[in-house]
Order: sequence, then C-alpha cells, then structure tokens
Amino acid sequence: MEHVSAIITHFIRQNMEERGLALYFTDDDKLLAMDDAFVTHFQFDLAFSDNDFTCQVLSMGAKGMEFRKRFNVAWTNAGGIREFMEFVKEMKEVACE
Repeated sequence: MEHVSAIITHFIRQNMEERGLALYFTDDDKLLAMDDAFVTHFQFDLAFSDNDFTCQVLSMGAKGMEFRKRFNVAWTNAGGIREFMEFVKEMKEVACE
C-alpha cells in the first residue's frame, strides 16, 4: 500500500502532465512544473511529517511566481486532502499583462 505522501506527489505529477508540464524536484524538495522551454508555471513547496503535510502553492503571474495558497493537512483529514487535490486540479495561472 502506498503512503499518502506518494499518492499526493503522484497526483500532482499526473495533473501537471495532463497540462503538458513536466515535474522536477529541486535540491530543497520543491516541485517545479515546467514546460518544454523550462519555464516554471507552478511551484509546490511540500513538507511531509508523520502526522501531516504542508504545501505552499505558487503559480506564474504578471510579476513572476506568485503565492496562491498554503495548506496544512493532517493525514487523517480526508476532506482536507480532497480540498488540496481539488485546488491543484482547478488552479490556473494568472494571465500576464
């Protein structure tokens, strides 16, 4: 059985691939969703513990990467995990002007 952290990471990867973006890990465990020209469209700052996970989500905006939302969800909070997944699924970039 997969750990919930693996399920969350897999979900983010699958969602970004459906958008035509590839997911890359940085040395400090940030996930960058990039296009073929290596332009970052989304960034996920994930941290997993024994009890929960936190994720700060950024997306490309008019002034570069902009903060969107921060999650802190206990592993036992199925509703919070669903809310995070729905947010990732529905999020969009802010159009650059």
